[in-house]
Amino acid sequence: MVATGRGGVPPVKPSNPRVPWLVLNVVASIAAACLLWAFSVPGFVFLLVLGLVHVLGLAAVAWIVLVVMGIRRRRWSWWFLPAPVVVVLALALVVEGVPLQARWAMSRSAFERVVATLPTTSPVDAEWSRVPVPSRIGAYRIEAAYPVPGGVVFYEANGYMIDDAGFAYLPDGPTPDLETPDFESPAFKHLGGPWYSWTASW
Repeated sequence: MVATGRGGVPPVKPSNPRVPWLVLNVVASIAAACLLWAFSVPGFVFLLVLGLVHVLGLAAVAWIVLVVMGIRRRRWSWWFLPAPVVVVLALALVVEGVPLQARWAMSRSAFERVVATLPTTSPVDAEWSRVPVPSRIGAYRIEAAYPVPGGVVFYEANGYMIDDAGFAYLPDGPTPDLETPDFESPAFKHLGGPWYSWTASW
């Protein structure tokens, strides 16, 4: 038999206050994971980061509203903590460059195998002439590779939206000879040994 309230109307079942927090924490966790992935490439995935800025902004507003409502009701809950902790942890890992280092560590051996199959030297007129490489090396999608003075430059598919980005095998390190009209102001970041990540204008 169904219980009824006054006038025979069934009582309204109170909503579960944990549901909004559960949704918010799931959204924050997914956004944090996407943020880590966006910065696991040379440079970063521009459009994804742009979308995440809006998602995290809305999540922050929702978190503030829920916290204020909880305080007004004098209800402290551990549900307040997961979202900000996850986001702050993700931001700290991004600042320290951990996503790129971790993904690169899984892929370095694959890049080294590819480099081992390429000619160790090339005539000057062959420099910046495309060489065939797999479209996927390790955990990265590669658009092209070129022999350059002193090494090889790989173009990664998910780097900057406007500029180019990728990896470089440079046993003697970056030199001014690498800059060309199509490879302007390259910025290199050392990944260990002869390997670097880079971003450059085009």
